[in-house]
Amino acid sequence: MKLLTLLRPAVALVGLLPAWCAAASIGIVTIVDGDVAVLRDTLRFAAAEGLRVRNDDILRTGPDAKLARIELADGTTLDLGPDTELMLQPRAGGAFGERAATLYLARGWLKIGTAAEPGVAGVASTTIDLQHLSGTAVLRAAAGATLLFVEAGQAQVADVQDGRAAKPQSLKDGDTLVKRSNEATRLARRPPADLLQGMPRGFADSLPRRASRFQANPVEPGAATPVAYAEVSRWLNGEPPLRALAVPRFTPRVSDRSFRASLVAELRAHPEWDRVLFPEKYRPKPVVVANRPAPAAAAAAASAPEPAPVTVSLQGLMSWPSAARDYTPNSPMEAR
Repeated sequence: MKLLTLLRPAVALVGLLPAWCAAASIGIVTIVDGDVAVLRDTLRFAAAEGLRVRNDDILRTGPDAKLARIELADGTTLDLGPDTELMLQPRAGGAFGERAATLYLARGWLKIGTAAEPGVAGVASTTIDLQHLSGTAVLRAAAGATLLFVEAGQAQVADVQDGRAAKPQSLKDGDTLVKRSNEATRLARRPPADLLQGMPRGFADSLPRRASRFQANPVEPGAATPVAYAEVSRWLNGEPPLRALAVPRFTPRVSDRSFRASLVAELRAHPEWDRVLFPEKYRPKPVVVANRPAPAAAAAAASAPEPAPVTVSLQGLMSWPSAARDYTPNSPMEAR
């Protein structure tokens, strides 16, 4: 009993810890060069070297950021360039169906490297899915174009149309897959020059792994602020699987007036939010019940005989004066 008494305060303190302290870590941020933020649930905080990341975290780099690196527990390295948004291992990956995405690149630059077989699977984007990689590859998701370059090793890549992945094709060292708007996916032996512009310098280097430096002394998240609509608009207005993930995640932000107003203004881009914003439209309509007599009264009324109809005979009316012969006068005057 004494031990249980001592443990109760500790259990109570665990319940007060932030949600991210209790969640399992899937990797560590090992390089931060520039403005790099982590979007966790409905909060945003600055990334720092040694910070542990978890499922559903969104890494977001600013336009002037040079490089951010995440080293996952399986040895996979993820290098992010400027203006990049990457979701780590969506918890509801089933929303992607057969695509089975474990990473989602919404925009920007991503260099991914695997430590050994079987490699990494499920790097999704709007137009191209990297379904399997053994080696190193560079992806760029830009407005109107997507680039995938296999720097080393082999990869399985599939074209995505209306949220469905086509039959994958195999790529090897030096192969490049390019998908531009309103054009068929094209395989080339050299990346187009226009899509290589702005590639981070760090992508050209082989950076050493640094996760072991932070294993014993991980960094906790700093001060956090609620996410603004503009910061998560790509996830709110993306393809259907992303929007499905966004509804339960960002519903708590509906209480914010500005966030709600933006949701309503762009409702056509995310129609699934109509039920959240206007729940009264989806409540069951009240059933109107008419007042009916009690069963006993109704049965009695049904068994009662119907009243006889009242009829008036014209012949009877005309014969009515004949009854005068049965009339006995009461006075002489009446007798006359």
